[in-house]
Amino acid sequence: MNYAIIDLGSNTIRLSVYHCEDGQIHKIFSEKEVAGLAAFVSKGILEMDGIQKVCAVLNGFTEIASKLVDRENIHLFATASLRNIENREQAVRIIAEETSLVPDVLDGGQEAALGFAGVSQTITCGNGVMIDIGGASTELVLIKENQAESLVSLPVGCLNLYMKYVRNVIPTQPERKKIKRAVSDQFSGIEWDTELKLPLMVGVGGTLRAALKLSRALYDLPDDQNEINAHYVKEITQLLKSNYKNIFHAVYKTVPERLLTILPGLMILRQAIKRFGCETITISRSGVREGYLAEKVLKQK
Repeated sequence: MNYAIIDLGSNTIRLSVYHCEDGQIHKIFSEKEVAGLAAFVSKGILEMDGIQKVCAVLNGFTEIASKLVDRENIHLFATASLRNIENREQAVRIIAEETSLVPDVLDGGQEAALGFAGVSQTITCGNGVMIDIGGASTELVLIKENQAESLVSLPVGCLNLYMKYVRNVIPTQPERKKIKRAVSDQFSGIEWDTELKLPLMVGVGGTLRAALKLSRALYDLPDDQNEINAHYVKEITQLLKSNYKNIFHAVYKTVPERLLTILPGLMILRQAIKRFGCETITISRSGVREGYLAEKVLKQK
């Protein structure tokens, strides 16, 4: 049977269609739309233009998905895009009226847990940390013996940091300092073992996939490699901070939709690497959408 999962994020709205048989999940189609919803939030309120943009994208996705999936098997969830706004009830109501899809708004803990559930389908983590850097939040999971021991969701993401602190296209040095301080403050509140060293990091989400694509382009890595040396992240971040022309050319060639948000996203990643002593980042092909399908759709059926 086929199922469609729509992930309503703060930066990107994604549609994934899966064929499920004998307990196996296979992705057969995917589509995304960079919506940048954080840009439509003013004083905690998601403006009507933003809500209408969501509805337009969802109606387009529903039309596409309906060619592959029975209508009742199209599922929609939202993360920080809706959970962090003050007019969440209004937004959910309008979206439901305009699209006939009722968003399942995940809290931070649910998002982190479902992200780990998705990762666990394809990667045996052992001991390490999972990170999912989104547009308006960052989820972290402490992994011990392939089990999620602790979960945390931080209200900082690549897009909301850009919107809050950056005035033009490229963050200036004072703006980068503000971003670094905001990220550091959030990480300092994580009540995990401060002496903990976790060489392995598992990465989920658009920022991590962009970092992998940039690493492949800059370091001539094989196209099928899904690991990044943590040192590459440091070097790429430094090049972006220096406003080095060639690095932005590489960003524009490989991940043009991340041109504005790649540096804030990598600054979050750098903070996580330093905090946990990570040496290698494995980029997972599966994440919160696969976890949602497995845990909240298939198990309920």
